[in-house]
Amino acid sequence: MVSIPLYVFILVYLVFLAIFVAFSLVNIYHIIMSASFTLASFVVSFFIGVLTILTLYYTWYLLQDVNWQISIHIFNSSWFS
Repeated sequence: MVSIPLYVFILVYLVFLAIFVAFSLVNIYHIIMSASFTLASFVVSFFIGVLTILTLYYTWYLLQDVNWQISIHIFNSSWFS
């Protein structure tokens, strides 16, 4: 039987968040250094920021009662018998 603990998924999610933050910082740096302070760049950056904050809040709200020590069964040989 192959099983992995549930906290592996939260670690993968945290790696994804780190990559997302890195790309967001590069985007903000690019906007500042290229002097492209336009209304469109501000609105889009603000919209993406608000959606990011709402997504993080909703994720935290949904995952606060999860028991992260539970194992998920990926493969079980008894399924074939």
